[in-house]
Amino acid sequence: MKRWIAAIFTFAGLALAQVAPWGLGVERGKAVLVFTSNCTDAAAAPQVKARVVLVLPEGRRCQVGGAEVFQDTGGLWRATFYVDREPRVVVLKEGQQIVATTKPLTPDLANAVNQVIEDDQRYAPRFALKIRPGDRLAGDLAGYTGLVVFWKEGCPWCEKERDDLARLCRELPVLLVSNTSGKPDLPECARRGNWQLYHDWGIPGAPSHVWIEEGVVMWVSVGFQPNLEQTLKTLKEVVGRS
Repeated sequence: MKRWIAAIFTFAGLALAQVAPWGLGVERGKAVLVFTSNCTDAAAAPQVKARVVLVLPEGRRCQVGGAEVFQDTGGLWRATFYVDREPRVVVLKEGQQIVATTKPLTPDLANAVNQVIEDDQRYAPRFALKIRPGDRLAGDLAGYTGLVVFWKEGCPWCEKERDDLARLCRELPVLLVSNTSGKPDLPECARRGNWQLYHDWGIPGAPSHVWIEEGVVMWVSVGFQPNLEQTLKTLKEVVGRS
């Protein structure tokens, strides 16, 4: 990894895998997201050798050459990628965040982005997930709407989500999947799933979360979610508008 590229980008957030939710068409292939309210932050979009999507706050409008413009309805995309500072440039491959930075998309940054895009050995998706947003499920989950949570008893990051998860299980359908022999101490979450889903879906660890709407995968997150309740609330609102 070239040091100057490493100095520009961050490579991991709190979540082990930040995955684009369904709806923007960046779940496959390579893309660059630019989160901003200032359209000049994407001025070098024509120099990027991949699809560039300008993700604007809801109600904001502008046009930038070389970039598609997307309204972030309900702030879902900002919640998914933990955008608390703008601009934020995120490079995706197969829907997974590869690198990100809080610098505007200048010609120099576009050059660095292109190197990340073109180097599939050093900059590859971290996990080979077998399900992705947009996939339609079969079997028992063919018509399911709700959350699937992968949980491991004794996992410290799982424990950090315990209270949030207990509240969610009282408010919406939650299928709790554990890879331990005993049942997790979450009586609020009565519905339990088969641990075989870990393998079938290629889930690398716990906690992990999959939001499903009428049997279609809408969102996947691997790792601790500090804003799980808010993200799910936004997902439900956005799906309800569509």
